[in-house]
Amino acid sequence: MTAPRFVDLFAWEWRRTGRSPLLWSVFLIIASSFVWGAVNTAALHSAQEAAIERARQAERDWEASTRERARAYHAPISAGAGEVAYWQDPTDVAGYSEYFVRRWALKPHLALSPLASGVSDLAPTRLEIKLNTLFGFGDTYDFENPRGLALGRFDLAFAIVFLLPIGLLLLFALLVTFERDRGMLRLVAAQAVGPRSWTGARVLAILAWAIPVVLAAMTGALVLAGVPLAQATAPLLTALTATLLYMLFWTGIALVVLARQPGAGAALGSFAAIWAALTIGLPLAGSAVAGLLDPAPSAVAYVDVQRRVSDEVQAERDLILARAFAARPDLRRHSDRVGTLDYATRLSFLIPETERRLTPFKAPIEAHRERQEEIAGAAAYLLPTLGLEAAFATLAGTDPARQRAFESQARDFQLDLRRRVHPLVQREITRPAPALPRTMRGRLNLPEPLTLPAFVFQEPAQSDRLARVLPFAAWLGLLAGLAGTLGLSRMREWRVS
Repeated sequence: MTAPRFVDLFAWEWRRTGRSPLLWSVFLIIASSFVWGAVNTAALHSAQEAAIERARQAERDWEASTRERARAYHAPISAGAGEVAYWQDPTDVAGYSEYFVRRWALKPHLALSPLASGVSDLAPTRLEIKLNTLFGFGDTYDFENPRGLALGRFDLAFAIVFLLPIGLLLLFALLVTFERDRGMLRLVAAQAVGPRSWTGARVLAILAWAIPVVLAAMTGALVLAGVPLAQATAPLLTALTATLLYMLFWTGIALVVLARQPGAGAALGSFAAIWAALTIGLPLAGSAVAGLLDPAPSAVAYVDVQRRVSDEVQAERDLILARAFAARPDLRRHSDRVGTLDYATRLSFLIPETERRLTPFKAPIEAHRERQEEIAGAAAYLLPTLGLEAAFATLAGTDPARQRAFESQARDFQLDLRRRVHPLVQREITRPAPALPRTMRGRLNLPEPLTLPAFVFQEPAQSDRLARVLPFAAWLGLLAGLAGTLGLSRMREWRVS
């Protein structure tokens, strides 16, 4: 008896599989979940982009209002008019520094952002920068309802990482085990075809339908979510490649299980256990172990430290100012003015001192954050499900690394503003305005508001994002090849008993 050619066997299986209602039902559910996930994430990012644009407009309006107010403070005043409080006067350099310098640091979304929500529903895309905010900006952010955040966000990455394997494994379990469940496996085994060719042709036939449909559904979902493909070609192709390798990885796992030639029930049970372990059990266990080995510093304790340090700095205010004056030749001769400085001028000395004292307590928090990101990077290679989610977030620009770069640049921006403004504030100590009769409403030691730069996020190069994803994609392909080879190698003979 002559064995059929593998190509003929595959062609026959491909035609038969394509007529299966189960196949297209699974594909319809997967495609629907893709669209839902992409549109859901796009809606979040669209709302955030609208908020970003409102912040830009608010910054422009605030600057225009400050300049208009400064012009009004050039108006002549009548004799005996009361003095205007410095915190209301944009022509008073001290008042201007504390009450009129406001800038927004904004992190726009990338073209492929609907691919994964990443940290975009938790981490801020807008940071208000003031000169005397500790460490650059306030670290509170509540863009969404906390109850919604607790439920999590259904995005395209979630659908691919968690739901796509369920669909694939369901097809493998029900379509590949057809003959055993109907008592026909002995008849098949009596033919001149081995289990490797038989099972391989059927699995390949399912993949031949699944791969183009899934990749087309993924692309279509992103198009429906508003992704301009021309601007996201390279990251999109990388995401499609990673998805293809992920499908092959689960196919390799399926081959290992199907090598035992189980029935549909046994195959589904094994698939469910493996899926649950890789997507839920092992990540939760790993997170628990990481939390035990490297617990996060207490946020409550840090808030308490902030309060205590702030109280200490206020209690030692004059001593801190005296030391600062003594350390600078230009201020040393004016130490008698320490007790007469206004609030805003004092802050230009006290806030850096407060940050210096808080740094030993804030550094462990930042170090823990970096260690957790390193652990997550290592876990990506141990658990491909986590790795694919991280890869999608990196391609979408919603990953922790981009967020950290954004926050770092926001802090650098604040320090640059301080370098521009604080010297002008402190110059009034050594060269105070002469006590002349006031003829205008404002103090005018800052005749016009400064032309301060706007924050511009220096976007990491696209090639850097791709370079971070490609090693994982290669590793995923290696795992897929090893699993598939192991599964096929175990299919040496029929098991009909």
